[in-house]
Amino acid sequence: MAAGLIYTMGGSFWEFGGPDLERAKLFVMLGTAEDHHSNPMKIELSKFKRNGGRFISINPVRTGYSAIADKWIPIKTGTDGALLLALIHELIKQGLYDREFIVQYTNAPELINMASDSTEQGMFVRFEVPPEEGCFDPQNKLWWDRELNKAISTHTNGVDPYLLGEFELDDGTPVKTAFQLLKEQVEEYTPEWEITGIPADTIKMLAYEMGITARDHKIELPIAWTDCWDNDHETVTGNPIAFHAMRGLAAPSSISTPHSTLC
Repeated sequence: MAAGLIYTMGGSFWEFGGPDLERAKLFVMLGTAEDHHSNPMKIELSKFKRNGGRFISINPVRTGYSAIADKWIPIKTGTDGALLLALIHELIKQGLYDREFIVQYTNAPELINMASDSTEQGMFVRFEVPPEEGCFDPQNKLWWDRELNKAISTHTNGVDPYLLGEFELDDGTPVKTAFQLLKEQVEEYTPEWEITGIPADTIKMLAYEMGITARDHKIELPIAWTDCWDNDHETVTGNPIAFHAMRGLAAPSSISTPHSTLC
């Protein structure tokens, strides 16, 4: 979890960072024991609630933080990952994802080789394979352009790629977008999947509230930055949803101690 946050957001949790409750409108906490935070977190949460923020706590027991949550969602211990899979399923199904962001800053539209007889099966299709591989991500991948209906280099000016779909390259190689594979991977993890003990309607509600808050309440901060393609931006656009999770997500097999059980 720490590595994922560092790679995607540039920072981890605990003393390395925390949720931006100053700007958030919705705060979701999961995988956290009710006493497992510093006083600054408690102070910020108090300010957040006084300012009208909505706090959702996902925890097996309703004590500590969950006792002051606007909505408490009880969950079976060790099933946080299953809940997240169901939320991904529902967000895709409802179309409540930021298409512009996913296209620009993730590999979701990039094409994956699906040929079972290829040594490159499961790998990103590249229009040029370097003689030596290095520890970097070269910009040599492909999108499938919606207007031209063909494969084209990623981030080509004016290109509008498909996020979902399966296609065939000129040499007959079958390909799918990475986002299509994600959709297929979570297809079976519906809100009705009963492993978490959370009612399906509650999971659907949570996904909807997350998606609507992110889509309809965007914030813009006057922070100049340069992306990895050397494009300058005067502002940063964000979504006012904050999350906080701790080691309860990663310790489902250690349920013999009170702390792990509460996580």
